[in-house]
Amino acid sequence: MQLNFAKYQAAGNDFIIIDNFQDQYYTYSPVVTKQLCHRQFGIGADGIISIEKKAGYDFALLHYNADGSQGDGLCGNGSRSALHYAQVLGIIDQKAHFTAIDGAHIGYIRNQLVDLTLQDVTSIQPLASGYFLNNGTRHYVEMVDVVERIDMEAVGFPKRNMYPFEKEGVNINFAQLVEPDAIRIRTCECGLDSEPLSCGTGAVASALVSSAYYGLNSPVKVSTKGGKLQVTFTRLPDGRFIDIHLVGPVYQTFYGTVHPTSLPPIMAYNLL
Repeated sequence: MQLNFAKYQAAGNDFIIIDNFQDQYYTYSPVVTKQLCHRQFGIGADGIISIEKKAGYDFALLHYNADGSQGDGLCGNGSRSALHYAQVLGIIDQKAHFTAIDGAHIGYIRNQLVDLTLQDVTSIQPLASGYFLNNGTRHYVEMVDVVERIDMEAVGFPKRNMYPFEKEGVNINFAQLVEPDAIRIRTCECGLDSEPLSCGTGAVASALVSSAYYGLNSPVKVSTKGGKLQVTFTRLPDGRFIDIHLVGPVYQTFYGTVHPTSLPPIMAYNLL
């Protein structure tokens, strides 16, 4: 099987983007997904995004994690990357109405800057020493003094299965206030075996928590290990957030062709 792909990065969050719009070139396989995303024995990526045809929409997006699992929530930076590639492919112009696992979204493309709308957030719940919200993906946000001091292996990753998320897991974010309108974050994502350089929905979750409990107004600047993002929103008196946007640049780093069956046998490297 020959598979054409585009490699994208958005604030260091990198993805293999596959055009499944006209023909089904990629069919989900946990083993092949993990193999393609492996950084030594495959292409290397935080995940795979496929662009699919969907009646009533410009397209649909499917998301697969680097560990071979299917994404069970919105992938913000992956969606922004796929929006740009859909424009390159001629599927859309500068605006898209598309659907992902959490429902319908609007996206805007202005050169390398991609603006993604997210679902409204109806509540932010105190939980343990942080806060939980669902913005299309489950996120827990903990405010800390210095994000660089967090031991992600010892503290971050184990929290992904904290109570009450023992079964389905939750994405863990650590956020630090650095200016009256800016935060710095680090994220441990479900479906990844190592810390990503950024997480789009994690940036949004952290910005909204910072707004609700620490008084930050829209827009909130978010610094990640891989780059800078901006989150805009409207905060209502009842605590809800609407008109939420994640904005930042995306870049196609290369385009290529891979033959998954010719890659080194995945079992030889204990990847299962």
